[in-house]
Amino acid sequence: MGAGIMPWLWCGLLLAPVPARAASEACYVPPASVGCAQPGALHRADNLPAGPGQAHALAQLHCQRVATGGEWELLGHHADTVLLRHLSASRGAISLYFLASTVRPASGLAVGLMRLVLVGIAATLLWPFMRYGWRWLRRRRAWRLCIRMVNRHADALRIRRRQLVQINSYGVERTGRWRREQAEFIKTVIQPALRRSRLEGVWPSIARTVLARIEQVARQPLAGAGNRHEDARYTPDMDPIAYERFCAASLRAAGWDARATQPGSDQGADVIATRGRLRLVVQCKLYRSAVGNEAVQQVSAARMHYRGNVAAVVSNADYTASARALARSNDVFLLHHEELPAFAARLARARGKAFMS
Repeated sequence: MGAGIMPWLWCGLLLAPVPARAASEACYVPPASVGCAQPGALHRADNLPAGPGQAHALAQLHCQRVATGGEWELLGHHADTVLLRHLSASRGAISLYFLASTVRPASGLAVGLMRLVLVGIAATLLWPFMRYGWRWLRRRRAWRLCIRMVNRHADALRIRRRQLVQINSYGVERTGRWRREQAEFIKTVIQPALRRSRLEGVWPSIARTVLARIEQVARQPLAGAGNRHEDARYTPDMDPIAYERFCAASLRAAGWDARATQPGSDQGADVIATRGRLRLVVQCKLYRSAVGNEAVQQVSAARMHYRGNVAAVVSNADYTASARALARSNDVFLLHHEELPAFAARLARARGKAFMS
């Protein structure tokens, strides 16, 4: 609470009126002002023409031109003149009369100087608070922007982590490819968004927390993945036959009539699923590396053999760039197994033909 109230105390001190000396105590006389020993001589001295003889004429009138100005003590008023004595003058020094219009109270100068000093003190004390507050606001804006980007691409991040993180023979996750995918996501999504908002300079201070958020979101289950049948559960140590049965169970849990084909006579189809007049042909690939063109070619041929409406390859792994290009040209869907239930639901709602168009 003390740190929060300090700026307000200093603002109050800065705005509070500063006690000034009374106008009867001191006055400020500008340099080069004319002062005379008698008040009547001031008007004659003020009308003297400028020139070499001006100093001599002033001396005859018992007048002089003040060289340094500064603060003078006010001794009295006489019509439109004031009697002043310089504050540094010794006792007995002759006082001088000045036109009142050329003199101003010295307290105004003192107030100005005092306020200037207080402004400098307040600025020095408030600057750390202002700088910290500005940086905090920028970090907060950048963090919220990054969270929006992560949430917008949450499903894609979850799929990519499941595709790229594999378990080795010792039960340890291999995360190298997933780390590279995170760096690509930051480079192509997060940092451009920060640059558009002119917040790119904040990134180093929030990078670690944003990466932790990406990891947290990517580990969450996909929408609808928790509603599967008890038999439709994936385990990293299952064999390819069990993986085909797992894919068929996932489709049955989504409302399809699905069965795994017999090994050795499947003609490139591992699962055949039907719903009404719609037939889905699936090739299942339990891989440790990216799935290539062969799987796309097999399921494309199997779709023709089984007279299917839709063909898809389902895998726990990623797909090569050439497999993705071949799948696009042959209308084959490439899926991660956690996408299969949602894909089947969309396919059923669209009745196949609208989904494909």
